[in-house]
Amino acid sequence: MRNLRVGLVTALTAVALAACSTVGGAAGPSAAPTGSGGGTKVAFVSQVEGIPYFSAFKQGAEQTARSLGLSYTQAGPATADATEQVRIFNSLVQQGYAAIAVSPLDPRSMNPAIAAAREKGIVVITSDADAPDSRRQLFVQQATDAALGATVMDEIAKAMGGKGKYGIVSGAADTQTFNSWVAQARKRQESAYPGLQLVGGVRYTTDTAQALKEAQDLMTANPDLKGIIAVPSTAVPGVAQAVQNAGKAGKVAVSGFGSPKTARTFVESGAMTSTVLWDVPKLGVLTVWAMKQLLDGKQIAAKSTVPGLQQPVEYAADGKILVLGPPMVFTKANIAQFDY
Repeated sequence: MRNLRVGLVTALTAVALAACSTVGGAAGPSAAPTGSGGGTKVAFVSQVEGIPYFSAFKQGAEQTARSLGLSYTQAGPATADATEQVRIFNSLVQQGYAAIAVSPLDPRSMNPAIAAAREKGIVVITSDADAPDSRRQLFVQQATDAALGATVMDEIAKAMGGKGKYGIVSGAADTQTFNSWVAQARKRQESAYPGLQLVGGVRYTTDTAQALKEAQDLMTANPDLKGIIAVPSTAVPGVAQAVQNAGKAGKVAVSGFGSPKTARTFVESGAMTSTVLWDVPKLGVLTVWAMKQLLDGKQIAAKSTVPGLQQPVEYAADGKILVLGPPMVFTKANIAQFDY
């Protein structure tokens, strides 16, 4: 889910410009590796180190590493730089880490590095984003596309009372992840909410400012619009700001895929009803647990109980995908509890 994560960086910047929360970044071309604990060395290479999302991932990963007797290191580029990410990955390989997880920015550039690491006997998995054509041993996925799409549609339908016109403001038209979420959301609407009507088609955007304009245009063209789904995290603050500017908070429902920190101001003001994501620290927990299983030569069962997770996790052997679980919904009742 590379574009969502990169979008989180952009969205957080946009929210700062809108006088919302700000985020500090790591200095220099990359964030230096930081390790914890003793024992077998394992690492995670993030897409962008120093942002709340991956700091939250690290919290869960470090805690699990300590409990399993592992030494955990996390590193990543300071900006979304695929070349720098590959360099960091290769550096960890040369340092003799027994297992490395990575959230690839560009699977094509990461694939050869993964293959080279596997040749050296290193356990390599992907987490948070996948490189499906690589030699990675498994992918730790946050939630399925079907679950994410269905959840955001359930949220907007509930806020709209199950009927009325709604719009979709998505990201770039060629982003496979976003297109899949939209397709799954529309599939859910057609089967479960026949009283909802999509108007204006799917509107594609590349940044927060464009998302704001598209949301404004949707409301102008459809005065009776009752809801908008903001698909990428870059669209979330733009759409919510447009609704707020129009004085339609509480009249036009907004939900989408944004981190709690990106959406919090708008959820608390009533410009958004909810935002959908996943439990990021628990993704870190599952990632380290998966590396430990492979290091110990264990096969991942179809269903496993993982210390630190409340619900069993499921593994699809055909695609080698280990799924954390259902998405999380953040509302005014719980959003302040999450700092990512």
